[in-house]
Amino acid sequence: MPKIPVLKRARDLAQPFRPVEVAELDGAYHAFIVRYSGDYIAHSHSADEFIYILEGMIDIEMDRTTVTVKQGEAMLIPAGKVHRPRCKAMALALVTETKGLQTKDR
Repeated sequence: MPKIPVLKRARDLAQPFRPVEVAELDGAYHAFIVRYSGDYIAHSHSADEFIYILEGMIDIEMDRTTVTVKQGEAMLIPAGKVHRPRCKAMALALVTETKGLQTKDR
């Protein structure tokens, strides 16, 4: 099984919110890296989403509160929860979710 050069692939990510898949898990899930910068739309998903911050930090608005998730920390977004990632600078995350998961704008 070959190693996956996650941070090397991240160097090519110039635009925020454009995920790049790095692995598929059991055919039903995938892990991808994504850059955050600025505000993303408030949205939800029909399944859980796991976000692990590799570099920087993001704020996640959910349930009328804001949680800051820093490098080396993670957050599980439960299915159906409306959330909005915001990033004042630039951040990099590894996200794991159900493959083909659709974003529902709010």
